[in-house]
Amino acid sequence: MDAVGELLPGALRDSLQASIDGGLVPRGLVRALPLHWQPLLSTPEGLVTLALLALGALLALLLLSGGRGGKRGSGVVIAGPPNSGKTTLFFQLRDGSLHNGVVASMADNAATVTLQPPRGASKQAALLDVPGHHSARHRLEAALGDAAAVVFLVDAVEVTPHRTEAADLLYEVLSNPAVARRRVPILVVANKMDLELEAHSVEFIRKTLEKQLDAMRRTRTAAIGKDAGAAPALGAAGKPFSFAGLPNKVALAQASAKTGALEEVVAFIAAHV
Repeated sequence: MDAVGELLPGALRDSLQASIDGGLVPRGLVRALPLHWQPLLSTPEGLVTLALLALGALLALLLLSGGRGGKRGSGVVIAGPPNSGKTTLFFQLRDGSLHNGVVASMADNAATVTLQPPRGASKQAALLDVPGHHSARHRLEAALGDAAAVVFLVDAVEVTPHRTEAADLLYEVLSNPAVARRRVPILVVANKMDLELEAHSVEFIRKTLEKQLDAMRRTRTAAIGKDAGAAPALGAAGKPFSFAGLPNKVALAQASAKTGALEEVVAFIAAHV
């Protein structure tokens, strides 16, 4: 504290001393402390030292959390519209099985799986497959609050007729307060790429979703009006929407949950757990 006292301007020291004498810190609280701690609350040098220690602790917490406004969760959420292949992907990652054909799931599926990425050691990951139908939106919102990463599936064959449905759900994921605040990484997966003659390319899907999200952003912002600032901004205002303009890292990949061609998905999950 002596070093702090030497750096304190006289006027600031006098002002702090006057505040202390005026009861800034209750005397009872000071007397309750051990003798060697009492100067922290009863002298200008002590108060400044205490403030510096508190600031240092806050900075340390921010650094430990990666500067992302909060620690990411521990699970990987598998999301996407109905019939995009989420549950097929879940079972393939869990045990490499199609379970005699998978139908649209009406309930969450959860498991801790061991993944072997293309490079590096095996990783364990907690997976949560959330149904894509509208009535499950509240469950998806709750799951996103504890997500380390999100794998969002899109049907590469049916993306054009179902682009509004896919973009609407993706909009909910991207604008989720917890996802935006913690900058949760997202992988948009063009599934069913085994249907080569029918499946659209990853680039086509990217452009289709960005165009649809841009239209949705304009519509929703206009509808909300002055309250638009209450929700996380989805990209830079005044510019066409793009995944590259988001604070989250949003990557795109191709896969086939049915055939087990999931190298890019496995690599993404392993990198974020």
